[in-house]
Amino acid sequence: MILKKNWATLVVTIGTFFAFLIFGFADNLKGPILPVLLEEFNLSYAQGSNILLMLYLGFMLSILGSGFIAGKYGNRNILLIAGLIISGAVIGMSLVHGQLLLYPLYLAIGIAIGGIEIGANGAITDIYHENSGKFLNLLAVFHGAGSMLAPWLAGIILGKGMPWQTIYKWSIFPILLLPLLFIFLKLITKGEKIIQPKTDKNRKQFFLNANLILLAFLILFYVSSEISFSSWLVDYLYKVRSFSIKSASIMLTAFWGLVMIGRFIASFIVDKIGYMKSLIIAVIFALISFSAGIIPGKMFAYLLPLTGLFLALIFPTVTALAAGLFPENKAKVFSFLFFFAGLGGLVGPWVVGYSANWFGIAIGFPLLIIFMIGTLVILFVLKGRLRP
Repeated sequence: MILKKNWATLVVTIGTFFAFLIFGFADNLKGPILPVLLEEFNLSYAQGSNILLMLYLGFMLSILGSGFIAGKYGNRNILLIAGLIISGAVIGMSLVHGQLLLYPLYLAIGIAIGGIEIGANGAITDIYHENSGKFLNLLAVFHGAGSMLAPWLAGIILGKGMPWQTIYKWSIFPILLLPLLFIFLKLITKGEKIIQPKTDKNRKQFFLNANLILLAFLILFYVSSEISFSSWLVDYLYKVRSFSIKSASIMLTAFWGLVMIGRFIASFIVDKIGYMKSLIIAVIFALISFSAGIIPGKMFAYLLPLTGLFLALIFPTVTALAAGLFPENKAKVFSFLFFFAGLGGLVGPWVVGYSANWFGIAIGFPLLIIFMIGTLVILFVLKGRLRP
């Protein structure tokens, strides 16, 4: 039985890491593909923003349902369902040739990545109680790896003049491995009872907790920053800084590569120097690097990917902080926080996209600095509340 449980733990860990690799890849194909979609279907920035909105609408709807399902049936089942949905959506994206089909397919991808977000974070914190900060940052390393792979592969394919659908065709087989992995897990743990943690029954009082509300808005502002950056960087560099699509995609690859490196480094330090101190230092340096990168001139644009090195640790470290503050309510906490993460993913790119539609991407993209400033302000407020 011990061997069986050890095998289950190993497979769950591998499965969550692989799920986050797929999460990062599927979520961040939109950045390099978006300029091609705008041209191919003759879409405005506003219409492009509406397509992105469907993805994060799906994410938010999924978060609402996934938290309930995870609490009742376990995180593994959430990851299995998410794997099946994202496999179907990727097959659909590989075949689509009409604008209208993009909306339901992006919605489906959003539903899948919302399930992965809940299931993987919940599974890791269930397994690794004492050093969740380390393992959540390691989990996020795989999101960074997938996010880096997406624009790199897209840049090669689009640079060779192949249709954007080719990217999804090449992705079908590896993504199909995700549900197969969790089907295998169900087989090797058949008959094993999954014990869910106890939760606080006082739901109304719980969601009025001031620290939880601050964490939710912290996540919202941070995700607005990151998703706006990854969604519109390629278009900004292509149209404002005179990069080619391939070169701009490489810049986005560099951003996610630095995110991956930053999260790997963070996995060794955040538990030692403290979550709040780590978060404040990271946001300050992210603000500096982004502000330098939007200074006019192509030379300064090369500093933009450096922002990823500093943004890297924020999401997993906030998740670890929340798990530590509310250890008996993790399923509800993650549902609440990740709903706000989805809201940030919806609001951020939408604000930048519509600003670009009205004033041009040269003005719209730099506006995401407002979200970074909001992240820093909330961190200082939270730090004051949590000080012993």
